[in-house]
Amino acid sequence: MTVGDSIQGRAGVARPRRQRRRSVPGMAVGTSAVLVGLLVAAGCSQHPLETGWASPQKVQLQFYAPPGATVTVRDGLNTRSHEVAVYGSDHRLENSPEEFAVFNLATGKTYPFKYSTAEGFPGVSIYGELDVHAPQTAEAAKFVREAFVPILLPSKYYDRDEEHYYPVRGPSGVGLTELEVEHLRQGDLVTKVYFVANLENAWASLRMIDRHIDRLRSAETVLNSQLEFVDARYQTYRAESIHADPVYDTLVRYRDSSGFNEHFIELEAKRQELQDKRTTIRDQIDDLQQEKRIRTRLLDTMSIVNRQGALVLATPETQWPYHDTKEQISFARQYPGFEVGPNCDFKTGDITIPRLGDVVVVMRVGGRHMHWGDPRAELKVFNPEGEQ
Repeated sequence: MTVGDSIQGRAGVARPRRQRRRSVPGMAVGTSAVLVGLLVAAGCSQHPLETGWASPQKVQLQFYAPPGATVTVRDGLNTRSHEVAVYGSDHRLENSPEEFAVFNLATGKTYPFKYSTAEGFPGVSIYGELDVHAPQTAEAAKFVREAFVPILLPSKYYDRDEEHYYPVRGPSGVGLTELEVEHLRQGDLVTKVYFVANLENAWASLRMIDRHIDRLRSAETVLNSQLEFVDARYQTYRAESIHADPVYDTLVRYRDSSGFNEHFIELEAKRQELQDKRTTIRDQIDDLQQEKRIRTRLLDTMSIVNRQGALVLATPETQWPYHDTKEQISFARQYPGFEVGPNCDFKTGDITIPRLGDVVVVMRVGGRHMHWGDPRAELKVFNPEGEQ
């Protein structure tokens, strides 16, 4: 008799014991799943779904508004969801039990995400991506290690609460409001860039910009004198050449044959060259003044922060119009040098202005439908009345 036959022969005794042994793990798994589901639905503790709470290789994101929205983040084939609870506190520090939707995301990756049941978007899901950057500076690394990135998702929650105290505030607050919601409804893209600003560099760059503007204005003064001299000679030579009579004046005929009477055309070319250089100087001064306004606004909003690095949400006041915000913040802005003066004896050197800061998170939200599974399951909460 084999071991298998022996077990089969004693099935009447062994089977109940086996069933009891198997029922315990099954019950534990079922109970755990129910518990996690209840916690997520209640917007309470997110610990069972999140890991790496103290990992410096992860950036912590905290979705605190709109309340009631469910945020789902995909990492490869895995997804996890947290609900933003309707909290009663007036701060973003964790209460007990936790109320906020917190995600710990590894740096250097892009995560698709969606949120649903947000105010202004009843019964629909809104999709986007979270671009999480590894900190490149000591200030950004310190922030990622010690703090979180607070995120308010685009919704009509703005209408209920006008005071959203983001890390940076300005005339436009957190950016777009009702217009932002309308852009999403029409299928457009909304981008939010969070970066750790280097306030020390921003403060030092103001003096650098002022000094360079002074040098440019001095160069423009010299160039204006040159232009005035060339213009006077141009007008004189032009009048003499145009009104001279080569039929009766042998000197005029000689000057025509030698090309001397066409000297005013050369002066016209020189005059146009100097005017182009003056335009370049003025354009560069305008660019530098715009950069100075951006950095001044940044420093003004950070007047209560007495440290080198502080989290900033890029708003229209802190970025160049019609430029990629991430690129404008992350890289130093260079202004090409150019030469002015006779024989190039005066030259302005290139100026490189330190970057505004270190980007940690870029959130892009768009109107494209990106179903993560069966579309019928994706749209099971669709509400035609709410869509209208």
